[in-house]
Amino acid sequence: MKIKYPRLILGAFILNDQGELFLRTTPSQGNKYTCVNGALEWGRTIEKALAKNVRHKTNLEMDSCKLIILTDGLNIEIPGERELVNMVFADYSVTVKSNHKFKSDSDRECKWLLPSEWLKMGKEAFAPYIYEIVEKLA
Repeated sequence: MKIKYPRLILGAFILNDQGELFLRTTPSQGNKYTCVNGALEWGRTIEKALAKNVRHKTNLEMDSCKLIILTDGLNIEIPGERELVNMVFADYSVTVKSNHKFKSDSDRECKWLLPSEWLKMGKEAFAPYIYEIVEKLA
């Protein structure tokens, strides 16, 4: 029997120097708002993986990061996977040096808002667990 391990998914809740939080919609979550995220690749540190994801998906340079919360994701359905998967979500607040070089994915809506402004949108606008994390940042 093959031993299975959960996937570690790193979430980057990106904050600029004005205290604004960057979130974007994602088709896999019904076009609800979520953070920049990606799996931790073999041989990479968490900090380097976060910096790479932030740079690759936004063209921004990470300045610092701090763990917000670890969350279990049990029996998650992933498009293209034959079996349900287990994940561990490690969500970080990430500060960036500047947001003047920001780029957007063409198929996603992206916004910079203060956490308190995000919360006014209501829980239904967010992918699972995102609203609760924004509450921690407010």
